[in-house]
Amino acid sequence: MLAIDRRGEILDRIQQEGSVKVPELSVEFKVTEETIRRDLEKLEAEGHITRTYGGAVLNKGTSADLSINIREGRNPEGKNRIAKKVAELIENGDTIMLDSSTTALFVARHLKEKSRVTLITNSIRIPVEIAGNGGDIEVIVAGGTLRPTSLSLVGKRTSDMLDHYFVNKAIISCKGMDPALGTFEPHEGEAEIKKKMRDNAELLILAADYTKFNRKSFTKTMEARQIDILVTDRQLPPESEEQLKRQNVRVIYA
Repeated sequence: MLAIDRRGEILDRIQQEGSVKVPELSVEFKVTEETIRRDLEKLEAEGHITRTYGGAVLNKGTSADLSINIREGRNPEGKNRIAKKVAELIENGDTIMLDSSTTALFVARHLKEKSRVTLITNSIRIPVEIAGNGGDIEVIVAGGTLRPTSLSLVGKRTSDMLDHYFVNKAIISCKGMDPALGTFEPHEGEAEIKKKMRDNAELLILAADYTKFNRKSFTKTMEARQIDILVTDRQLPPESEEQLKRQNVRVIYA
């Protein structure tokens, strides 16, 4: 396991249990306690946890956001499958919006076979990805204030620019998804951009891997009924599928 994957797993454990112990993590991941301590030092430096004697605890608050490096390293196989399925829903000649999520970045990597596509995004990384894939895609970047942790552009200028366009499809992800309550983000600025994308698209596609479900965060982005299509990588519990079906959400498994 790569260090970034291990740190993501450790952070998942802390989020679920509130705290962890170094010796237990050392045994679980089959690495030395010193390696675990370095992992915890890194997570603390990024603001996610506070180290304690012999372990660590989660920094309190639902507004905690993960760095893009950790998010990109979590469940890459699942995100890639989701991205392939989402790309199948994009037709030649489409106009689309992509948010700054790591899942959207995976989608961008699968667009090189598309032609005459116009893509609008608030991501810094997606235009670079598109520029190097040789596809027939026009990219429009919605300018604004840079968020270094997500390499995204947010704020009034970003929002105003998105209001200049109306597209066929918006593809977004989320930090948390509850089939009954909707989707959530830890950062209000990111949530506002996703809302704008939803409002300015004929069809909204939520691309969310299994790690996003049954989680909540600081800002509620939208109701589940506002989602047209959900693409995910693992079978949902029957009760969750039924809740989404009642709200006219089409679920596609990748």
